[in-house]
Order: sequence, then C-alpha cells, then structure tokens
Amino acid sequence: MSADTRPISPGRFATALKDLSVPMLHLKVLEIRNSIAHLQYSNDQLKPFAEGSATALGDEPAHGPDQDCVDAIRENEAVIDRMAERIALVRAEVEERGVSWAEFQSKEEAEAAADKARAEEAEVNGHGQRRGTHSAWTDGTFQTGTIRDGQIHMDTQPPPPTAGSGNNSGGRLNDEELRQAIEERLRTLGNEGDGDGDGDDGGMHL
Repeated sequence: MSADTRPISPGRFATALKDLSVPMLHLKVLEIRNSIAHLQYSNDQLKPFAEGSATALGDEPAHGPDQDCVDAIRENEAVIDRMAERIALVRAEVEERGVSWAEFQSKEEAEAAADKARAEEAEVNGHGQRRGTHSAWTDGTFQTGTIRDGQIHMDTQPPPPTAGSGNNSGGRLNDEELRQAIEERLRTLGNEGDGDGDGDDGGMHL
C-alpha cells in the first residue's frame, strides 16, 4: 500500500471532527456503520471458502482453505477495527460537546444498553430483598434479660412464626417487631419497679 492511499491516522481524524457540526457527525457515524456492515457481509460470504467447506461454481471440490479468502477476511477485519476506532473518536468528540451519545446509538447498541440497565436494576433489587434483621437476634447469639433482686432473668426466645402468622419468615424479627418487643419490656420493667421499690436494680442488658 502506497503512502498516498494510506488511511488517515486517528489523530488527524479526531482533529477533522472538530470542524463538523453535530448533524454532520451523525452522517459520519452512519457512513462508518454502513461500511462496517458491508465488510461484515463480505466476510460472511467469504467464510465458507476460507474454511474450505465451499468452492466457486465450476471448480473442483475444495481440498482445504482458500488462502485468498483467508487473506481477504483478515484485511476486512483490520479495516473494521479501524472504523470501530473512528466511531469511538466521534463519540469522544460528541460527548466533549455535551451532547448525549444516545442520539447516535444504533438500534443494537440501544437494546444492549437497555438490557444492561435492566440487569443492573434486577441485581440491585435482588440485594435489597435479601436485607433484613440479622439472625443473631433470634438464634441465641444475642440474648436479653433483666436483673431483679441481684439475679439474672433471661428472656425466652420467641418461637418461629408459622406460615401466614406474619410478614417475616424463618423466625426472624423485623425492625418493627423488635421495637415493639423492647417497648413491651420497658413497660414491664416500669411496672415492676413501681411495685417492689427496687426499680434501681432493674434494667435490660445484652
């Protein structure tokens, strides 16, 4: 390939983009994508010959890959890579001007972006559904009780709720149920303190 037909360098291409208006950048992206589509179609047609699974009409059965087709596919792939790089340069120029690249996306790119967003949202929701009160509050790791007359009285652990008895599952207390249990315990302590005069000894601990 001579110097006169050598492709424009990425640097010169990026510089040339700065003189183009946004509508012209739209046209440039469409032009590049159209060229890529033609090259990909050409490669699809050449692939059977490059693999040796097909021959041209009138030729003898293939005994191996057609080297000319192999070379043509390799050259087309190199051109496709250069064009993909140019699209990336156009995107950089577009976003530098404060314009959303979504306006330039192809149908396939828009669908891929939407699928990715849905997958990320599903992952976030999945983590959110797994949040809840830690099992240590109900499996005996953490226990509560009171001190009365110098003796420790441990609270009994509530039995796991049966199906349909509440919104929680697995015997775990949610935040609201835990708050209600603490308030009930505080009311009980207050009543006991009023009755025996030893309220200063009462309390709750972990």
